[in-house]
Amino acid sequence: MTVNSGKESRGYFVKIAWENVMAAEGVIREEKITGRGLTSHTLLAGDPSKPAILLLHGAGPGAHAASNWYHLMPDLAENFFVIAPDLIGFGQSVIPDPWPDSVMGWIGTRVDQCFGLLEALGVKKAHVVGNSMGGALTLQMMSEEPDAIDKVVLMGSIGAPGPRTPELIRLLSFYSDPRYARYRQVMHSFAYDAEKFEGMEEIVENRYKIATDPGIMKTAVKMIDSMKNGIETLNMPPELLGKMPHEVLIFHGRQDRVVPLDTSLYLIQHLKHAELYVLDRSGHWSQLERWDVMRPMMEIHFGARRF
Repeated sequence: MTVNSGKESRGYFVKIAWENVMAAEGVIREEKITGRGLTSHTLLAGDPSKPAILLLHGAGPGAHAASNWYHLMPDLAENFFVIAPDLIGFGQSVIPDPWPDSVMGWIGTRVDQCFGLLEALGVKKAHVVGNSMGGALTLQMMSEEPDAIDKVVLMGSIGAPGPRTPELIRLLSFYSDPRYARYRQVMHSFAYDAEKFEGMEEIVENRYKIATDPGIMKTAVKMIDSMKNGIETLNMPPELLGKMPHEVLIFHGRQDRVVPLDTSLYLIQHLKHAELYVLDRSGHWSQLERWDVMRPMMEIHFGARRF
């Protein structure tokens, strides 16, 4: 894993070494784990006796746990037991038959997947980090089984009212015209400055291969169509947000063109115990672009370090 400093971005960019993703300095291991009747392809790192952190990725075409989290898992594994599944409908996790027929159906299936995964691993309570769609999933988990969730981090989360940006519309319509040039445009919109994002083209190439794999496309077309036609059903009502007892740390890229800052402003307004940090020079990939800032704040939030 190669990390290069990026003074101009006030963060650092990660150069992807895709052939060594699973190795990640020997820290990450890969398992298939079944819980509540659902089988998850899962990346694990760290000591299972330490506090658990569940990492939930987003829903862009080609998304999966490794592309979202592999670079930060070794850092978190120093103090935590880190669990990063391919969410149902993505990567190598087994898709149930019949498939869910709505966006809320997919979220409900993933709620069962995540709690089943924690149960199978013997984890009674976990911290959760949710990115984008993974944030909406996290909020649903918090509302359904609050005692199984400890502290929470949300990053560029959906699950709150906000305008459909042109970039989000293009993302959700990708499979109507799944050419490489168009996919590249969609992925570039995730970054603050794609031209200076080291490893960007490798990310695009590898995620495009996954997004257009025939087996994955068959599911992804239906799944993303359900988001296109019903993403607003994921919005969490103020009444439910106000009942959540969890301490929540929210990150949002100031230049996020996919999910606007308005969504996090809504969440901070209605969650009782939440703080919001807006990251400058960051788009929708804050965990890649501003990990230097996020890491210490997350470790303080989760109790691994002091101010």
